Amino acid sequence: MTATKPVDRSRQESTGVLNRIGLKVTGGTPFSDLPVRRKVALSQLPMFIAVLFACTFALFSNAQAIYGDRLFTVGVIMVLLNTVAAFVVPWQKFRLEFTYLAIPAAGMIAAPLIAMGAYYWLSGLVLLIAFPIFWFAWSGVAPRLTLLLSFVLPLATTMLQLWHNNIPFTTMNVVRPLLMPLVILALASTTVIVEYNTSLKNRMLRESLATSRRQTHLLNAVLNAANVGVVVVDRDGNDVLMNDIQRFQHRHAIPPEFPDPTEDKLLVRAVSPSFEASPELMPSDHRPVVRAIRQEEFTDELIALGPLHDPIYSSTSARSLFDDSGAYDGAVIMFKNVTPMIEASKTKDRFLANVSHELRTPLTSILGYLDLLEDEIQMTSGTKKSLDVISRNTNRLLSLVNDLLTVAAGRHQVSVSEMDFGAVVQARLESMAPRAAAAGIELIQGALCHEQVLGDSLRLGQVVDNLVSNSIKYTDRGGSVTVEMDCTEDEICLHVIDTGRGISEADLKQLFVRFFRSNDAQLSGLPGVGLGLAITRELVMAHGGTISAESEIGRGTTMTVRMPRKSVNPEAPASAFVRQPTTENRI
Repeated sequence: MTATKPVDRSRQESTGVLNRIGLKVTGGTPFSDLPVRRKVALSQLPMFIAVLFACTFALFSNAQAIYGDRLFTVGVIMVLLNTVAAFVVPWQKFRLEFTYLAIPAAGMIAAPLIAMGAYYWLSGLVLLIAFPIFWFAWSGVAPRLTLLLSFVLPLATTMLQLWHNNIPFTTMNVVRPLLMPLVILALASTTVIVEYNTSLKNRMLRESLATSRRQTHLLNAVLNAANVGVVVVDRDGNDVLMNDIQRFQHRHAIPPEFPDPTEDKLLVRAVSPSFEASPELMPSDHRPVVRAIRQEEFTDELIALGPLHDPIYSSTSARSLFDDSGAYDGAVIMFKNVTPMIEASKTKDRFLANVSHELRTPLTSILGYLDLLEDEIQMTSGTKKSLDVISRNTNRLLSLVNDLLTVAAGRHQVSVSEMDFGAVVQARLESMAPRAAAAGIELIQGALCHEQVLGDSLRLGQVVDNLVSNSIKYTDRGGSVTVEMDCTEDEICLHVIDTGRGISEADLKQLFVRFFRSNDAQLSGLPGVGLGLAITRELVMAHGGTISAESEIGRGTTMTVRMPRKSVNPEAPASAFVRQPTTENRI
């Protein structure tokens, strides 16, 4: 820690005192912001007070002689008239900006008259000339002329004092008062320099402000063109910038009953995986701006703004700002309007649901008649083989339709009951064995955990089917698929390990996205639309679990399902519930 110099401290204290005094005189308003007439009046007031003191001292000195001098009397009257004019004349109405300088110009005449008239009894009144001189210096008008007058006018006044009072112009009488003009010149020079520096700084500030405004308008135009709402907050959470698009979105979120709402009153809602806005308002500590102020960073999280009947769906992201020292300095929050995309997705889901329902009915009927035909005793081997092909492809088409219905529904019915997950896995492997054998792939059953847990055996069986069938599909003849489990006190893990073709790192990032198929899968000609793994992930998440994939090109893939262990409570009956897959729409 460094010590502060005493001289600097005293300067700061004196400056602070002067500023406080100035604000009291102007009623708390900066002098530059006052009306013109009030500034003129306050500028004339010091000279008026000084002349008032001079008149008072004259009463106790030689009133008869002083007031009997016509020069003194005329000078005092001029000051009085000047003061009245300063307070009364509407200076702001004149076209010329510096018309008010007529007041100090008249003061330059009045001050010498007063100094000449009272020379014998009140010495030093020549200093009254400093008031109009300083006024001119503060105005910044004709600084060179002001400096010339600051020396010539006091010098001429001292000479006129000698002449008016019949004092001989000796060397002593002429030289002795020369100090006064020099002092006023020095003070005027200092005032001119200070005024020049102040004007220069003010001009630079105005230019900087104009540049800042232009940059703000440019930034606002760029952000509006990008169709992104932006809010910038400082380290204390105060708004620093909000562009036009965000102002519109903010107004849409204002409830009618609260014209000037606080953050917790704004109509901000969470969005479900099926893209429906929540009826309840989002808690304030989950909202994007509040989280950004807490220095949280996030990307593309979905919220809904406004009333339920007309929501604006917005994808929000936030990044923190830091100053040069690395300290937190605020945050930027972006709101991208994705309402058209959300509405298009809803339309697509409705279309898929309608089409799938229309397709499932005739497919079910076809399968029913195929079952009847297969029961016929008199059937050639060729006919039976053809019926098997028809049945297999119809079942595949029905499975695809069911997947589309599941996707369109956006939710999964999960019926929780006591079950042995290991037994479910074993049963599914037995049913998949013929398919693996037909493909020339060895299906290996590893260690399984046979314990009673809570879950939906049908849905978890579907998870096993999807993972194993996917591994068989993308593993070449002669390869293997191994299924094993490992269990701890906290979770149950299922691993499906194949020796297939492997998946690239880029494709792994999109592996569980609906309708995604890698380039290799599309070129291979293998059937599929990219829904199996997406549905598998949603079913696992519906059980509170996670699924991940590790792969290496040419060496195979390992799919891992992790689910929290749910203890069996004998007193609690099995229950059915609907759980939506959490697709990370939390705000």
